[in-house]
Amino acid sequence: MAFKHRSDGVYVRDLPPFKKLFPYIMATRTESAVYSSQKVEASALLAYLERRNAGKPEAERIKLFHVFLAAIARTLRLRPELNRFIVGKRLYAHKDISITFVAKKEYTEEAPEAEVRMVFTGEETLDEVRERVAKKLSFARSEAKGDDDKLIDLVGNLPRPVINFVAWLIRKLDYHNVLPEFLMKAIPLYTSCYLANLGSIGLGAPFHHLYEWGSASLFLVIGKIRKEAMVDEATGEVVARDCVELAFTIDERVSEGFNHAKSIMALRALLLHPELLERGDATLEEILAAGNPGA
Repeated sequence: MAFKHRSDGVYVRDLPPFKKLFPYIMATRTESAVYSSQKVEASALLAYLERRNAGKPEAERIKLFHVFLAAIARTLRLRPELNRFIVGKRLYAHKDISITFVAKKEYTEEAPEAEVRMVFTGEETLDEVRERVAKKLSFARSEAKGDDDKLIDLVGNLPRPVINFVAWLIRKLDYHNVLPEFLMKAIPLYTSCYLANLGSIGLGAPFHHLYEWGSASLFLVIGKIRKEAMVDEATGEVVARDCVELAFTIDERVSEGFNHAKSIMALRALLLHPELLERGDATLEEILAAGNPGA
């Protein structure tokens, strides 16, 4: 018997009939993926960080990654239709706003990686995000093992037939909404957004696939900041500006394309005007107007 109640999501009712058919027409996230690439001018953002961090010790400085975390969480709060997922051919709204990313335990090529899942309200200031990230990374890079590490150690050492059975069982339990909550919390793929900051290691922003496991309908890759040729709107001249490339992969079944586009516009506006992240009461209309003043 299939149940509609889930510990990590709220069943979305009153959908138009054609939207209810989407999971049957496009059964997986892979075949439902929509890809979008954006280049965002980062000059104002870099200048803001320089002013913001002037005279502060390293531990108190706001990093580019903190801005992205805060901006994604704020976007998901203001655009809740993006914070949805499909499991068991049904549409659910996440009960929280969560972002998962990978962190190296040490800054070496050989060092192991740890997946970090953070829950936000979408109203955090940049200082609050910085403090919470510091605590999470301190634990992730310690010798202590999180629930995900313990689960991997347990299952990863089992014989292949047993691993196959465990994987099959988890999928079945998840499909019917009876997967225990402690397992969802131990598997970082149960998240609103998976974020990869490849710019931190000097790489561009490739498109990434969505995972069939878990509940992430959004994967965002941040590329390296580099000089790009842009047209200055004031003079009409071609100038070199610092830009950051973003690669989005979105499950189109969770919402229509118009909502996706407006959500990306909101995120872009927050990166162009990071000072808006210091205000938890900034409205969506205000953010969109700041990012597109001529509209």
